Amino acid sequence: MLNLTRLKQSLSLLLFLSNSYWLTACGQIQATPDNDTIPYDISPKEFDNKHSKIKILNTLALQSTTVNRLPIVELSGIAFDNDEKLLYAVSDEGMLYHIKLTINNNKLQKVKVIYATKLKNKRGKPLKGSKSDSEGLSLTNANNGVKGDTKLIISFEGKPRIARFSTKGFKLAKIAIPNLLSKKKSYRGKNKALESVANHPKYGILTAAEFPLKRDAMKAQTIYSVSKFSPEKVWHFPASKAENSAITDIEVLPDGDLLVMERAFSSPFTPIVMNLSRLKLEQCDQKRNCKLEKIARLSSADGWRLDNFEGLAHIKGNQYLAVSDNNKNPLQETLFVLFEIK
Repeated sequence: MLNLTRLKQSLSLLLFLSNSYWLTACGQIQATPDNDTIPYDISPKEFDNKHSKIKILNTLALQSTTVNRLPIVELSGIAFDNDEKLLYAVSDEGMLYHIKLTINNNKLQKVKVIYATKLKNKRGKPLKGSKSDSEGLSLTNANNGVKGDTKLIISFEGKPRIARFSTKGFKLAKIAIPNLLSKKKSYRGKNKALESVANHPKYGILTAAEFPLKRDAMKAQTIYSVSKFSPEKVWHFPASKAENSAITDIEVLPDGDLLVMERAFSSPFTPIVMNLSRLKLEQCDQKRNCKLEKIARLSSADGWRLDNFEGLAHIKGNQYLAVSDNNKNPLQETLFVLFEIK
């Protein structure tokens, strides 16, 4: 989770005003009655989609603010249920959303939040305080051809932990993680813990801290297998060179490699940078330093209209969806970016 300062909010105001002008000029400022989103273009005009390793298909900005009388804010983790054709999302506020996507001709046509609830403990009580800071999301049984058996795997940051939940938001079971990852003092700050989680077919549940642990070098990121934890079940790779770079989400690629999303932000006077990389889990040296292939580097300094991207989901084939956390700031957007990895 990215904590915004007053300077950041000032920058957001400037961005908001410029974005509003751009949308008005394009005649796209109003959402249609049957759609809760408006078109939004994050790409700079000079971006060469043809020769890039990613292809931006399109972007929609969510206009809805509530569903079931609950606010739609701070989306941080997303995962797509192929059996139900449904996107699940969790927020920093301990909320769970069900989202219906309409994708036609490789374009995201609609994003509709159809259900919202608060995450609850086993007694049915809503999670509160540090226990409600849900950040990462993955699924089990979401692609087995059986409807109704999907379970959620959610990682939390305020009180570092991972747990299974039902699709209605009830806690089912705690997932054991190494002591190193369950202690707050292991992390570089209270909002720098378990930002992401993924369910790997070979290595089980994978997770990563937003920033490297205190014991590690600041530029050495690590992925941990919590369900099969051992010295051989960690993967190290160099963090992005952008200042203050953090892992915001991870996703399993069809070939078993890992897609890593990093976001860098240090001040309103420096660019927002988003990096996408392929981590080759099977190509590591004896110290578990692994090969990292750069897929894309998007920077606001190059004209990319970026926001606080924190969620990543595999849709199908080589198609993925990224979502931004609006930080409960009315001057920021909840953006859904559909893209392909070539």
